Amino acid sequence: MKTLFEPPLSHTNDPISSYEAADKMIKSGELNRQEQRVWKAIRLLHKTTRCDNFTAKELNYWTGIGYFIIQRRLSGLHNKGKIKRIGEKRNGCCVWCLA
Repeated sequence: MKTLFEPPLSHTNDPISSYEAADKMIKSGELNRQEQRVWKAIRLLHKTTRCDNFTAKELNYWTGIGYFIIQRRLSGLHNKGKIKRIGEKRNGCCVWCLA
């Protein structure tokens, strides 16, 4: 069950199957596992390259984690206050940095 503070994983006009898939990801723990994997990759990238910012494409290139997995988990990390958007774009992608 969603709380008032938890952003939805599906859009309001998505079919019911999208809501069911999102619920399944939450219940199985896969959402948390993916988010933790992306968070660890961000920290490792920062530690090894001293890069202050990144895009989903760059993180995909350096870590091999699927681009769409990264892209979808960045908003969750942003909502938790771990990363933030810089406000610029690079190669068509939003640029993020550690919060």
